[in-house]
Amino acid sequence: MAWSSRWSGSKGVRVPKGIGNLKELQILEVVDISRISGKAIKELGELVQLRKLSVVTQGATKQKCKVLCDAIQKLTCLRSLEVDGSLEWLHDVSSPPPLLRSLKLYGCPGEISGWFGNLMHLVKLYLWGSVIKEEDKIMEILGPLPNLMHLRLGKGSYIGEKLAFKTGAFPNLKQLDIWNIEQMRLIFKEGTSPQLGKIEISFCRLESGINSIEHLASLNEIWLNWDGKVARLGMLQREVDAHPNHPMLRLHEERSQHDQGDIVQGSTIVVHVDEATEGQESSSLHPELAAEGETSSSQVVAVTTGSDRSVAIFSLVH
Repeated sequence: MAWSSRWSGSKGVRVPKGIGNLKELQILEVVDISRISGKAIKELGELVQLRKLSVVTQGATKQKCKVLCDAIQKLTCLRSLEVDGSLEWLHDVSSPPPLLRSLKLYGCPGEISGWFGNLMHLVKLYLWGSVIKEEDKIMEILGPLPNLMHLRLGKGSYIGEKLAFKTGAFPNLKQLDIWNIEQMRLIFKEGTSPQLGKIEISFCRLESGINSIEHLASLNEIWLNWDGKVARLGMLQREVDAHPNHPMLRLHEERSQHDQGDIVQGSTIVVHVDEATEGQESSSLHPELAAEGETSSSQVVAVTTGSDRSVAIFSLVH
């Protein structure tokens, strides 16, 4: 799979030889590995207090990536790691930073590495382009992670036809994001992801919909964000309405833009139409809407329109 770095139009920073002397440095971001010497890369491993590191490996030689691999394994205080570009060298990691809490990978390593399963403190994991061919890999390697709370599967990260969250998997997962993955069937087995509260779908067409949400005991929101489309949206709505938590089904655009068929009238939906700056996180783009009051005879639809984000409330009487 060809991969173009997100930073290909704007190179990261160059760090000089002697960077290793900054023993108290804690944050180092967007280092372009292709533009610095092997000695400077090696010295990154001497930054013993470093807590956050982001690097661009697009265009870097295999030798430089190997040196980077060795350096990262020495960063025992590292809490956050982001890599954009070539990721094949990650397979050579034998001892990942033990305290890593956030891992964001934007590239193509060929297959998920087994050492991911050793990240006992990992809270946030973003995978983009890191090809996972089998759902068993996700469930066996990532599913047992005890502290993983936010999982984002982006474009090219998974190429299977279905992804079934198995019983006992992801014990502390609170948010699941599916971005830019086509033709996936999302299934939740009984006893899976007991803490999962939010599912966000963006730039996806889930042709088999989202299945068995009744097994998600803590679910409170499904967010069909930018170009997020599901088959049988009406069936999903019925499952949402029947869920004991009464979760919110949020739509970024009009219903017709998210539904691939089977429209049902009189559903409880929040439709949010908004303008946003490209690249912003959804949490900052879309403030939550709350509809107060519940009755057995009517349901509420809240629609925001226009630049003033005005809200219109309608009661649909059964």
